[in-house]
Amino acid sequence: MSRRPPAARPRSPWTSVTALVTTFVLGFAAAFVAVSWASGPDATQRRIAELQDEEARRDVEQVGALIELARGGRDRLAPVLEAMARAVPLDDGARPTAPTLDEVRGWREVVSAEVERYAETPSAGNGVNVARTGMRTAVQQLAAAVDGFAAAVTAAPPPAGDLLSLAGAQRTLALRTWSVAALQLDVISVDAGKGHVHVYLPSGPDAGTIPADTAPEGSG
Repeated sequence: MSRRPPAARPRSPWTSVTALVTTFVLGFAAAFVAVSWASGPDATQRRIAELQDEEARRDVEQVGALIELARGGRDRLAPVLEAMARAVPLDDGARPTAPTLDEVRGWREVVSAEVERYAETPSAGNGVNVARTGMRTAVQQLAAAVDGFAAAVTAAPPPAGDLLSLAGAQRTLALRTWSVAALQLDVISVDAGKGHVHVYLPSGPDAGTIPADTAPEGSG
């Protein structure tokens, strides 16, 4: 007597769902691996290098712009500083000559314009920001010194003499601050491939400022 083959068991719908999910997960995993291979550590490093190159190029441009600003400022401020040095000499042995109110007003016009030139702060690296901030602070100190000179020439003695001395001290602090910024600018100029740049304000040996190095301009 022949035996009948067992009837096929009906396929559970969950079996089909499981197979579908498994296929989807495997496909997703394969796609993830492919994308990770294309955009993994190597791609990340390439992007980091690109950003670093962009930042370096930006800083080179900012260094050049700051050099031009500082050179122009040195030339514009030099006559004012020379006049201030006659009013309150940096050399203790020199005889002071009090300025007139009209002279001080002329100083204020020059220095105020210089303060405005440093009002904006373009995006740059730390080295450029330090140099720019130092120069901005220096011209702001000079502006405060001008206000002191104005107070001195309109005051009656004896306070006038004290105010004149205070204005001269503020001027000297401005020169020292600028010299620090000028040194920083010299360093970042060399790093940027532009060589040494010396944009120090006229001060003299008794001002306590940082002197320029002996490297030729543009060398390095």
